[in-house]
Amino acid sequence: MCALYAALVVFGGCSNAKEIEAEDVFGDTLKVATIYGPASFFSYRDTLMGYDYDFMEAIAADHGKKVRWIVAPSVDEAIAMADAGTVDIVAAPIPEKDAATIYKDKVTLCGPEMKVDEVLVQPAGDTVLVNIADLAGETIYVEKDSKSEANLRRINADLDGRINIVAVDADSIAVEDMLAEVADGKRGPVATDRETALINKAYHPELRLTLSLSEPETTRWGVAFGKDKAALAVDTWCTGVEPEKERGDILSKYLDAQRVAPVAGAKFDFDLRNGYASPYDGLFKTHAEGSRWDWRLLAAQGFAESRFKPTAKSWAGASGLMQIMPATGRQFGLKKSEMFNPDRSIETAVKILDYYDNMMAKKVPDPQERIKFTLASYNAGAGHVLDAIKLAEKYGLDPTVWDDNVEKAMLMKMNKKYYRDPVVRHGYSRGRETVDYVDRIYAYYDQVRSRIPRGDTFETHPDLL
Repeated sequence: MCALYAALVVFGGCSNAKEIEAEDVFGDTLKVATIYGPASFFSYRDTLMGYDYDFMEAIAADHGKKVRWIVAPSVDEAIAMADAGTVDIVAAPIPEKDAATIYKDKVTLCGPEMKVDEVLVQPAGDTVLVNIADLAGETIYVEKDSKSEANLRRINADLDGRINIVAVDADSIAVEDMLAEVADGKRGPVATDRETALINKAYHPELRLTLSLSEPETTRWGVAFGKDKAALAVDTWCTGVEPEKERGDILSKYLDAQRVAPVAGAKFDFDLRNGYASPYDGLFKTHAEGSRWDWRLLAAQGFAESRFKPTAKSWAGASGLMQIMPATGRQFGLKKSEMFNPDRSIETAVKILDYYDNMMAKKVPDPQERIKFTLASYNAGAGHVLDAIKLAEKYGLDPTVWDDNVEKAMLMKMNKKYYRDPVVRHGYSRGRETVDYVDRIYAYYDQVRSRIPRGDTFETHPDLL
């Protein structure tokens, strides 16, 4: 079980007769509402995933049911959908205290119980703050108008205003970027929710979550108020050893800081003096022939994806040298048995790049500029890049230029204000990962093309013979 939450599941006991009756509440297809979020439900590399998504799909599959997902712009609207009978279940975190107040007579809570608290995130090497009293005299950063800010100001009142609270507008810098600065030692402690902190600790292991700033808040899923049989069905599905094990595995997948994170910030360490850009120059050159792609760019992408490890597998399930998602691989003819084959991985990656390049052609006419949009699509999924283009258009940025324009809009998609903007169709995106990904590829590509002519003929690297 992932350590980030108490991860308790509290369900009432029920007789076998009630369990059988509960199974008949829903049809073969469950209509499920959710909301986009950085851990619960999001699209990554054109694949839907997230804790709420995976767990709902798992328990539905266990009971022979399919799921039709409906994304609501807010928990309010998801609950309204359940109340109107549009959906059967709201698979999104609904705070118990809200269910008893603002959602009273609108929702009946059910399903997995989660406990989330606010935490202080500190950099390695600083004086460790482990008690609330230690906050007096400290400067602490927090997102303006967030739940974290409200909680921190309550603490500050108890400490007679001795905390220097710096409330940062999310338009100027996202919480994810503040936490990256904490990891780099460029910013002092940041107060945020544990979910956000743990997601970012996976990218920045040096972050320390040293102090809980609030009592854990309990959240659950829900059904329409008074739908007791429906609530019983969901509770029944979630009980037992196997569902709880599945749930623990899913929690770890998204929120365990020990999982393998992307190679964010990694510097290229391949020895270009040997005249090779990668161990697979011959394969990159072969599959670049007849395409518009410079084989050296493909090699740079291979480094950014896997550091040239053909057996690599990411937390999200992307596999092989070019880190291809299973569903994407199937779409382009890559068999499951070929996922870790370097030759087939590179060949498929070129097909995927061609596909995204063609998709972006109408939006970004300049072929050289479009390369960055194409690479970003490979990393995040084309839907997120198209969203970023729309955000750029809306907020006065150039939608046909990546640097300092659409890349800024990609970062905006980490901010709730923007990933819930009406022009956005694909919700939250790990925008910092995508921007760093494009930057890493070009940093290595610039090194390689300054040292190795594009036209050189390469055989297999001697270390692989």
